[in-house]
Formats: sequence, structure tokens, C-alpha cells
Amino acid sequence: AALRLASAGAASGAVGVGAYARYDEGTARSVTFWYHAFPVWAQYRAVQWRNRDLAKIGVPSWTGLTLGDADADAAYERLHERHALKVRDLVFDMRGFYFKNAQLLSTRDDFVPRQYLEWCKLTQDQAPAEMAPGQAEAIARAKLAETGHPDAFEWWEEEPCGVASIGQVHRARLARRYGGKDVVVKVQAPGIERKFRSDIRTCIDFCRLAMPQHVPPLEEIEKQFLTEFDYREEAKNLEEVRRNVMPRWSKKVEIPAPVRQLCTREVLVMDAIPGVKLVDGIRARFGELAASRGVDPEELERVQKEKIAGGELQPRSARAEAAATRRANLALRLGDRLWRRPIAFLTGAPYVPSPSLVNVGEVIQTMLDVHADEIFNHGVFNGDPHPGNILLMPDGRLGLIDYGQVKRVNKGARVAYAKLTLAILAEDKAEVARLLRSAPPEGFGGESRDNDVDVAYRLCVFWNDRDTPDVTGGLNLQEFIDEMEARDPVRVAPLEMVMIARVSVLLRGVANAFNVRLRVARAWAGYAEDLVRREDPSYYLLAGPRGNERRAARGGER
Repeated sequence: AALRLASAGAASGAVGVGAYARYDEGTARSVTFWYHAFPVWAQYRAVQWRNRDLAKIGVPSWTGLTLGDADADAAYERLHERHALKVRDLVFDMRGFYFKNAQLLSTRDDFVPRQYLEWCKLTQDQAPAEMAPGQAEAIARAKLAETGHPDAFEWWEEEPCGVASIGQVHRARLARRYGGKDVVVKVQAPGIERKFRSDIRTCIDFCRLAMPQHVPPLEEIEKQFLTEFDYREEAKNLEEVRRNVMPRWSKKVEIPAPVRQLCTREVLVMDAIPGVKLVDGIRARFGELAASRGVDPEELERVQKEKIAGGELQPRSARAEAAATRRANLALRLGDRLWRRPIAFLTGAPYVPSPSLVNVGEVIQTMLDVHADEIFNHGVFNGDPHPGNILLMPDGRLGLIDYGQVKRVNKGARVAYAKLTLAILAEDKAEVARLLRSAPPEGFGGESRDNDVDVAYRLCVFWNDRDTPDVTGGLNLQEFIDEMEARDPVRVAPLEMVMIARVSVLLRGVANAFNVRLRVARAWAGYAEDLVRREDPSYYLLAGPRGNERRAARGGER
């Protein structure tokens, strides 16, 4: 009788949830996510359990329950083939926070399986439109009319020039009374904030069950993401970051200025920046060069990818890549002068100079420098520098767009992060762990069960510097995080570090897409040292003779 009552209660509850989901969009989206995602996760987890967990508890292979590494890899590959397109369809259908996560994964060629990576890369700038034709313009005009600007636009381009996770971007021209200039207008999709809030909570609930170590940083990211939904705040962000960045970096980057009187909670009007998405610009220039040599650009790109995948083209640092590209462009110019131009003159054929390659190394170095300046010198930085938010301008500068996720950190956190950067470079495990666990402002207030110094060091290096095998032990992203959590579970996440670490991961992802490998701590060392020298000149890891003496003394104490 008790079993029958329990079954009846469960059935009634399920019916109730189903009926409620019909009327509540957030619940419906949560049910949809769990219905599709949980079985996929369970199948991957079953392979991991047979490959890793059963061996750890001593189950012998003759039982047939365990899986060796080769068999597990084959099983994972089958799961990738089975589920990648299903997950793609779910992400593109639900959009919202799921789409945002796919954008982050799209930068990690080294971690994300090929079957998922192929469609994740489309999320950088090929998002499906959230709004019906004409809806964005109607919303923009209606919202501006509410603030006394009913006729702000002289012209509006219906086809969006960009589709983001929470809205669309359209080109327009202001009416003469507003200056008559070309602008871009970002329009928030109706109801998207409610979807985003629901999606993030669903992901957090899922992680509580499947990957509890991801919950604290996800909750910090949730707070940051939810600042995106008031475009008036993004307008303020643009103005503040422009004031901080442009005086020093105007020869290398451009940041759009908002038209403040035409910005509302749902509408952001800003100056138009000419250019194309960074990846598209690099690919187009590469294609022009290939075509000028009579080579199929797609075939050349395919061969390059195969050489990278096969290890024939080894990754380089940003500075080494920049130097190599400068040499290649010099060779192109010399070839034109010594060979192609004379041949054209002798044969009467038209002479067209060879297109120069985009210097990817310099692009990445600029991104590293600008974000280091934002973080260490100003404490106000863009927490979402994925490739879709970077334009390649006609004059060679970078257009940095989308400042919805701007994070602000106080001086104490900046100095602590600067010290952490120096400690990572010095491979000072004890100091890294101390900074991670010390209470603010001396550190980040992180806590774990056992205060394992090696785990703290590896996690800090992974999130803030590099993800090479010497750090991960050759494990992939999820396996490494799982291993660290098993060794020393996190109790309190270092929340003020989360968004800076996200920038580090994203910049490494951008570089990785072009076969450039970064050590972010090394790239940011000069900025970190300058800040520490100003704020704590006696810190023992500072360079120079006195710093060396302090390091030696500190080592003796340990």
C-alpha cells in the first residue's frame, strides 16, 4: 500500500510539474534541459566510471566491468558522434546561457572534441536571430520614443550585423538633429533576462549533482552575467573603459563611444566601428594571399590544420609568432620587388602587390597588453573577450566591442593578483597557496578541505597562466578539475579571482585557435611587478638584488 501511495504521489507531482511547465517558460526550459542533457551526461559518466573509478577501488579487469584507456577513448568517440549534433540543436534552439557557454568552449580547440568544436565555433558570430523581422527596429523606436526621442533614426538596416546571446545588433543612421552619423544599435530580445536567469540556475542545479566543484565559480559568473541586461550600465562601462584605455592604446585599438541620450535599458546606441570579425579578417587576408599564388585557400587552410594537428607545425609564443609573421611579410615584399614586379613589367601583365599577412602574434600581444592594463592599472576590465567581440579594422587596429560584462576589482584584489602572478612565475607553490587562501585584501579567501598546497598551486596555474601537461598531468579539462576536486575539495571559491581567470582562459583560447600558446602570467609579469613595486616595494618576489636577497631569506625560513 505504501508503494502504491508513493507511486501515485510521484505521478501526481510529475503531472503538476508538466502542467506548470506549460505556463511557466523558465520551468519549461529547465525541464527541456534536464530531459535532454541528463541522459547524455549519464552515458559519458558511465564510461568514466568504468575507466577510472572502478580501477581505483580495485575491480579486476577480468570482470568485464572495467574499461582500459583505449576502449574508453573509443567509447567516448562513439558518444561524441552520437550526441554532438543533438546538443548543437538544443543549444541553438534554447540559446540564452547555453549559447554563452558554447561561445566560451569555441575557443578551446585543445580540449573540446572535434564533433562539438565544429558547431561551437559558429556561436562566435552566427547566432540564430532571437527576433522576428522588423521587431528589433520596432522595439528600438518604441523605447526611444518613451524617453522623448521618437524620430532618432533616419535609416535602419533590417539585416542584423550581429546576433548575440541576449539580443541583436543593427546598423543605422541617426537623424540630422542627432548628428546624422552612422551608428550600431544593440537591441535586447524581449524576455531574454528571464530566460537567462532560469538557465543559469538550471546549470547550477545540474552542477550540484554532476560537477559540484563548478558551483561556486558559476555563482560568481551568474552575478556578473546578470549585469548585462541594463544597457545603460553598458554605456557607462564603454565610457569608463574608453577613458582608461584609449589615451595609451588608441594607435592599436578602438572602443565604441555610446550615444548616451539614446541609451535605454533595452537599447544601446553607439558609434559604428568599421571592420570585420577578427577570424574572418585573418581568413580573408590568408585567402587573398593564397589566391594571388594560384592556390585554393580552403585547401591551403586544410593542409595547415592537418600540419598543426599532426604536430608538424609546433605552437609558438605570441612574440615568436609576431616575429615570424614580420619575416614572412618582409619576404613577400622582397619577392614582389625582386621577382613579381620585374616579371610583370617584362610580360606586360598587371602587377598587383602581394597582400600582407595579418600579424596574429601582434594581435594577441595587443589583447594581452590592453587587458593587463585594464586589470592591473585600472581594476575595470572586460570579462568576455571572446573572438566574436574583436574586430579587425581596415587600418589594422582592433575594434573591441561588447562591454556588458565589465568587472571591477579593488586595489587590494589587484595587488594580490599581481603577487599571485609573480609567485606563479617563480614557481613558489607555498606563496601561491598562501595568496589563494589568505583573507582579503592580502589574498582571495579561498578554502579547501585539506589545504593541499600542490592542488592549490596547480589550480591557480591552470586558471591564470597555462594548461600544459606539466600542470594537468596530461588530463583533459574535466578530468583535471575532477582530479583536483577528488584530492582536495573546494569549500570556498576565490570569487574575486574568477572573472580575471576567465579572461586568462579566453585569451589563451583565442591564441590557441591560431596555434599560439600563451603563458599569461609571463605576458602580464611587467604589469604585475610595476603594481607591486608601487604598492608593496618590499615584497620578496620583486626582481633585482634586494628581491633576490628577500627570496633567499624567505627560502631559508621555509
